[in-house]
Amino acid sequence: MAEARSTLSPPYCIDPDQFLDLSGAVPVGREDVRAAWDQAYALVTQRLTELGAEATFYLVFGLQGAGKSTWVAANSLRFPPRAVYLSGPLPSRKHRERALAIVRDAGCRCVGVWINEPFDVAFERNARRTGLARIKEEAMRHVEQNLEPPSLEEGFHEVIEVRSGT
Repeated sequence: MAEARSTLSPPYCIDPDQFLDLSGAVPVGREDVRAAWDQAYALVTQRLTELGAEATFYLVFGLQGAGKSTWVAANSLRFPPRAVYLSGPLPSRKHRERALAIVRDAGCRCVGVWINEPFDVAFERNARRTGLARIKEEAMRHVEQNLEPPSLEEGFHEVIEVRSGT
């Protein structure tokens, strides 16, 4: 398990990959990934508790290689200073439930940001990654097959859909 790498600015961008060592050649196991998500959710809980009800939580999700981190880096200065971002694939309602439960408990505003890129675009970007950061095609296809558009009924106060060119 890797120590958390530095986050994007502002300092409240959380990605489970921060807790994984993707630089080496040793494969990352399911337990490592599960532990990384647990650490990410614990950090989300901590940050939202520190910031209180004035915080805004952005759940940024989509295919691997879709541009989630790029979107956060490009847009974080536009949003409230008390923002917390969680970035990950999270394709279905089921996958988003844990984050939304944390936000409900914190009593803050929640915005879903769906980076809705075509598979081919995300796959090409992913192919440019190196080492363990490059995701296998079958894993990306699995995420694609499970993708469910986000909805306000899930608990989001707002949903932003981002496509190429927007």
